[in-house]
Amino acid sequence: MTVLEIGSRQAKNQRRMADLRSLFPAAKYLGTDMIDGPGVDQVADAEKLPFADGSFDLVLCLETFEHAKRPWLVAAEIERVVSDKGIIIVSSQQNFPLHKHPADYFRYTPFGLSSFFEHFKSKLVFTISPPFEDEVKANPQHVVVAATKMENKKLMAAVKQDLIKNKSTISVHKPYRHRLFDLIKFFKRGLAEIQYRQEIEFF
Repeated sequence: MTVLEIGSRQAKNQRRMADLRSLFPAAKYLGTDMIDGPGVDQVADAEKLPFADGSFDLVLCLETFEHAKRPWLVAAEIERVVSDKGIIIVSSQQNFPLHKHPADYFRYTPFGLSSFFEHFKSKLVFTISPPFEDEVKANPQHVVVAATKMENKKLMAAVKQDLIKNKSTISVHKPYRHRLFDLIKFFKRGLAEIQYRQEIEFF
């Protein structure tokens, strides 16, 4: 099995959760990024990947699309380098603060991210977010697309069942200090609503 990860560079505060290689112990794993660093085997431009057509059984592009200036070109390259029987997993954000690695360009709805992969025969599109105010439906944090070039409804159904079965595992990754910071932010936001006003920022 051959795995390509696009956007594999691990930031200092992400190394424990961003290193995916242990999930594929028997695979030939290649991590690429536009900047060299931990987790990067080969520096490459995702808009023009230096690999032959159909080179990989699995292509991962996680929390990277928001940093792509021309994401449609990255999507085309993902489609080109994944094998006919392969699978892609692409994730990005809809409701998330600006974060520059080194730039931050876009946010995606489930429909928007999915639209980049219209030629794929089977697709599973889902969102991940806290259930507060039904955000997982209306304004999700993370949007994910899993897709295969060839029709494979059985695989998509199996992935869906695994996600449902392991939802409790997915739900425990947020550090407690982050939960505390978000709780404080929630109360500060409530107090700010008493004297509501708009602000302007220039970039």
